[in-house]
Amino acid sequence: METRCFIYLIIVILYACPLVAGLYYIHSNHNKPMERRQFLASCILLGGFLLARPGKLFAEWMDKYFQQVPIQDAFRNALGTADIAKTDKLTITAPPVASDGSSVPVEINSAIKCERIYLFVEKNLTPLVFVCNLQANAQPWLALNIKMKESSSLHAVIWDGRQYLMSSVHVNVLAQAC
Repeated sequence: METRCFIYLIIVILYACPLVAGLYYIHSNHNKPMERRQFLASCILLGGFLLARPGKLFAEWMDKYFQQVPIQDAFRNALGTADIAKTDKLTITAPPVASDGSSVPVEINSAIKCERIYLFVEKNLTPLVFVCNLQANAQPWLALNIKMKESSSLHAVIWDGRQYLMSSVHVNVLAQAC
């Protein structure tokens, strides 16, 4: 966590210093009103800064969660463990047979209040397909459409603040998507 904050601080410094120096240089004469050329130069400088921000570096912290790994490794990467207790208080509603894998409707309903929900598709290239952080220990119900590469098991996992709980269902896909 501290390394990530340090990296963000370095990135902000590296991108903010040239921006501030450029704006100071453009607007160094405070006695005259801003001219058209100064305004355009400021807009170009600001636009260049906004376009050149390192989006890949900001998104890199999620990289380990969405890797092409087997399902047990996906559990370890996302949850930190592969030992997950099964529960009947978490239900996944999905069609037993999906005609098209590009849009499979899935509903997740939990009778347990939780802080976080994960959805894994076992045979997808990246098994983790959904993560949701909930506020104030909500009792979730959600519906979404997901892509499935082929027939496989869906695993819904919740974090209730103390332990991970899981429920699974199998879906047969007739036409592949991914």
